[in-house]
This record gives sequence, structure tokens and C-alpha cells, in this order.
Amino acid sequence: MKALILAGGFGTRLKDIVKDVPKPMALVHEKPFLLRQMLLLKEQNIDEIILGVHYMANKIKSYFGNGKGFGLNIRYSEEETPLGTAGAIKNAERYVDDTFFVLNGDSYAKIDMMDFLKFHNAKKSSFTISLAKSSETSRYGGVVLEGNKVKEFSEKKEEDSKGLEKLINAGVYIFEPEILNLIEQNKNVSLEREVFPKLASDGRLYGYAYDGYFIDIGTPEGYARFKGDILDTLLISQESSIRDALLNIDKTGMDLALVVDKQKKLLGVLNRKLIDRHFLSKGNLDDGVGEAMVTDYTYATTTDGEDSITEKLSGGTNRLPIVDEGGRITDIRYRVEEAREEKFPKFRGVAPLRISFAGGGTDVTHFFEKYGGAVISSTIDKYVHASIEKSADSGITISNPHLVKEDVVINSYKDIKYDGRFDLVKALIKVAKPEFGFKLSMHNDIPPGRGLGSSASLAVLVIKLLGKLKGVDYNAYQIANLAYQAEREEMKIKGGWQDFYAAAIGGFNFMEFDKERKISNPLRLDSTNSTINELNEHLLLCYVGREHSSGELHKKQEESFLKNEEEVAANLKELKGIAIDIKDCLLMGNLYRIGELLHKSWENKRRVDKNISSPRIDELYDAGLKNGAYGGKLLGAGGGGYLLFFYSPEKRYKLEQALEAHSGKILDFNFDFEGVKVWPCAPKVC
Repeated sequence: MKALILAGGFGTRLKDIVKDVPKPMALVHEKPFLLRQMLLLKEQNIDEIILGVHYMANKIKSYFGNGKGFGLNIRYSEEETPLGTAGAIKNAERYVDDTFFVLNGDSYAKIDMMDFLKFHNAKKSSFTISLAKSSETSRYGGVVLEGNKVKEFSEKKEEDSKGLEKLINAGVYIFEPEILNLIEQNKNVSLEREVFPKLASDGRLYGYAYDGYFIDIGTPEGYARFKGDILDTLLISQESSIRDALLNIDKTGMDLALVVDKQKKLLGVLNRKLIDRHFLSKGNLDDGVGEAMVTDYTYATTTDGEDSITEKLSGGTNRLPIVDEGGRITDIRYRVEEAREEKFPKFRGVAPLRISFAGGGTDVTHFFEKYGGAVISSTIDKYVHASIEKSADSGITISNPHLVKEDVVINSYKDIKYDGRFDLVKALIKVAKPEFGFKLSMHNDIPPGRGLGSSASLAVLVIKLLGKLKGVDYNAYQIANLAYQAEREEMKIKGGWQDFYAAAIGGFNFMEFDKERKISNPLRLDSTNSTINELNEHLLLCYVGREHSSGELHKKQEESFLKNEEEVAANLKELKGIAIDIKDCLLMGNLYRIGELLHKSWENKRRVDKNISSPRIDELYDAGLKNGAYGGKLLGAGGGGYLLFFYSPEKRYKLEQALEAHSGKILDFNFDFEGVKVWPCAPKVC
């Protein structure tokens, strides 16, 4: 089972005592309070932890990382703004798929979690809270039970503080995922003030009362008391044996035992090193602790100033006992090395979509390895967008709510399974093999499946972003090759090469393909070139409807090629020649031929694959030709998407009216000259 610990609070009441760290990281005898909470869970075989973090989140993430060093598997649910105790649970929804525990990040309750779960299941409860006995109801308020159900919550009142024990909320809960339906997304919601009272009034909240230890470290008094309670666990009597000392060291998880008399007067200090030295001197487990402990230890008194204590710790003492005037142990001060705060970089980027003027179909391996291929294309100012943030844990989260409503969460790239949700992105991650976790968020200017090469642009962008987190500066060819490997080889999606190079390089590119090499030749054309400005004024995109799967279309086209290679190859060779002609027209500024060549390319593509068009596409294309267009072609593998028209700017209005009369949707664009680009995200606006 998983446990969610709510560790995002500000710890306002402890700010004068616990400085420079969030409240859950307050040190309690060398160990952060939060670690003590998690180790208590681990003792009961609960090792899958979700940490809900916000305030000083990086300090928590830097200390624990993915949790492997502590024998835990930790995931982080980070709040951009404080969401309250219930809102934090809703924020962790992506990590919850079954019954789960929730713990307040400032409460320490020694509960038999398996007995708690047994109670929850026996009552067929969806919402169960733990209840401890306390006389401090003036601080916490009380809980009234009726049978096993919570009837109501009493207010905090001073007059209740008369030493009488009442039941209070112990800050440990068991919920079914149903709880998530009761909490509004991205809103600050309180369990204690909003959710629990409503559940109690509906008779749906169960209470599990237990007799055991409970403390809240959220106040200076509570923090001091917990430190004192932990200190007591380190104490052993002078009558103890070496065996007893070792057992206590194992139990506390601290390599320290303080030998005291019945009045807690400190007599000596013992640790594993001293015990090993005793064994080397032929001592045994049943010897008394007095034979192994040291009595000439460095210590400080309760009257010593902070400067004196700091000086002693700086002099090489790691653990400094503090004793009162009677020699009784009252505290231990520790030399603490400043924790290194990790950086979790975040990058953002875009990759442009493309329009292909001619040569599509000659960039597929089964053709160009035998006949050679050529494509002419340009990227446009419509983009795939993404951001990536390195995580402290090993988990991978993929998000694009426009395409898949719920985030996809993966433990690591080694656990990737293809299930129809972001499969291309998963393949890219599998190819890149990142040895770290991250969050990847994406969106498109134009929905995929419209013939503008969006899947290749996405692939190129994700590879570039992953490279940034890995510290690898891939060049355009490496990016294109890795993206091709993921989509074509890992995913077995049929298709060509041109889109990957177009997105990686950007601008106008004449690409050549043969068995030995793949070369992209960027044309020296940019926004300052009058030919390009004029070309832009002559081009228009019209959406015909019907998104398509280019992989399936390419698969059918490959089958057609293999069945009738001579005829199909002849048409593809002609398309290659048209690509060369359009390249020459662009370089020479002969734009008047572009419309004619696009039309010729489209007619040729229709001969290659009779299924590339449809009555709907033919209707729109004919309407364009009759109303100011000199020529055009369908972009992509066919079946739907965008028609590209080359037209007379003076007839723009007439062309628009005609296309819209046939339910076409006009898309204006400009050219992009940069290709994929990635930049570090500004911390305060990310």
C-alpha cells in the first residue's frame, strides 16, 4: 500500500526554532522528523511513499531523492500554491489507484497500521480516521464517536483542558480513491474544516481509536517534547549488558547509547566502534556496558552559551551531550553538515510543423535505397510545445490534457508499456534511456493527424529536451536519427525521414536520400528575402477535415509499391524531379511556376495511391482552382488534413469565400527559420 504524507506546510509556529528548513525536516536527534515518520511506516512494510510538498520543496527532495538510500520508493506531489490538507490529496491523484494511507507531516502516531487497515476493511469504510486519547482538547478539539462512526467534531475550548482525556484526531487516515471525488481540483480545501464534518454528518466517517503514542511537533512545546521522548530511547541503565546496548542501537537506528543511572545522570557513552574495540580486547556480549563505555567524553552544560557549544562541535565532536548542574542528560547537540540542495532544472521548448512542397514518398527506405529520394519542404510558425522538469524521484509523468485526459505515470523508463496512451513519447523515452525521473507536459498549436508532421516535431522536441536534462547537446542529425529510431523502429510506424530533419533543422530544406547517406541542404532563404515574403503571400492552408493515421497510410502505400514496383517507382521518380524543380524555382526566384508544380505533384501523388484523396478533398481542391488558386496539394500521407494552395493574392477574398462555402477552414501561417529550440525555464514564472 501507498502512504501520502502531507509535508507542504509553512511551519509558522516553529519558525523561530526551526530555521532554513521546512517543518517536516526539523531535526530530531540527527534525523529529520519526516524521516522518522517514514521509517515508522517502513517498519510495517509500507515503503511506497508519496510526499506532498510545497514550502521549501527542494530541501525535502534534495535530502530524500527517490528514497532508495532509505529503503523506500518515494514520489513527489508538488503544489504550485498551497492547497490545504484536502487539496494536497487531490493534487496527488495521479499516484493513487487503490486504498491508501494519509499522514499529516507534523504528527507522529505509533499505530498498528495493519490493524488500522483491518478495521477499515471490516467496516467496509471509504473514509477512516485514527483517534488518540489526549487531555489537550483545548488545542485539538475533540471527536465524538457513536459506535465506530464519528458523530461530530467538538470545537477547541479552554474549559475542556481540565486533565480529562478525550479522543482527538491523530492525523493518520485511510481512504479509498472515492475521497478524490469530494475535493475540487486546484482549490484550497481543508480535510478538518470542510471534508470531515460533511462526512460525519452523512454518517460516512469511521473512527479508529487506539491506545498508543501520539505527538504533534507543530508547536515549540510539541517539538521539544518529541525530542525529549527520542532522547529517552537512547538511554540505557548502568546495569545493561553489551548485548542490551547493541539491541538498543539497532532499535533506535542511531549509533549511540547513553549510559545513565536512575536519576538520568550521564555516566558514559557507547557506540559500535567502542563495542568492536571491546570485542578485540576479548570482551563478550554479556559483559556490562561499563567495560566498554567511555567516561572522558566531551560535553556541555545547560548554562553554556551558544558560542561555547559551537566551538566544541567545531573541534571535532559530532555528538555533544548537554547536562544540567546535576550531570543529568537533557539534550544532545549535533554537528550538522549543511545539506547540499539539489537543482531540478526545467526546460521549455518548441518544434515547428512543416509543409512539404514535393517529394513526399521518396523519403521512405524501401524506395530511396534503390532509387534515391529528394524532398523540398519548409517549417512554419505552428508548433509543438513542451516543458520538462527533472524530478527528485525516478518516476516519469507525461501530460497533454488535450489528447489524454489523465496524466500517465511510469515508475521508470524500464517499466514502459505501450497501451495507446502517449505511446510515441514512451518510445522516445525508451530510446533515450534517462536514468532520472521527470515531468513532461505538452500541447500542440494544431491537433495531430493533419499532415503537418506533428508526430515527428513532437519526437524531435522530446529528444532535444531529454538531451538537455542528460547534459547532452545533440546535433540536428542525432536528434533526427533518435526520433526516427523511436517512431519507425521501436514503434514500427511506417513513414519517411523528411519530417524529422525538417523539425530539427528548420527553414527551407532540400533533402536527398540514398542507401549511403541522408543529407539535408538548408536553402539560404530567410525572412529578409523578398522571394520568401512573396511566396508567403501566395500560400494558404485549408483544413479539409478528417484527421488520419499516417502510419497506416504509409503501410498501405508500401504494400502497393511492393505489388506494382515499376509503375509506382516511375511516379515517385517524377515526384523527385518536381522537388528538384521547386528547389530551383525558390533559389532563382521563379515563383510563377510553383502553383503549376504543386498541381503536377498532387496529380502524381494521386496516381501513386488512389486512396490518397476523397470526394470531399477533390471538391475543395476543384473549388480552389476555380477561384484564384494556380495549384496545390494535400499535405501528409493522405486521406485528410490540410490542402496547400498557391494562389493570386488579389483573389484572396474570392478563394476564401469559395473554400468556406465548402466548409473548408482557412489557416494562415508564416515560415519558421530556426527549427527545434529549447531554453531554460525562468524559475519565478515556471
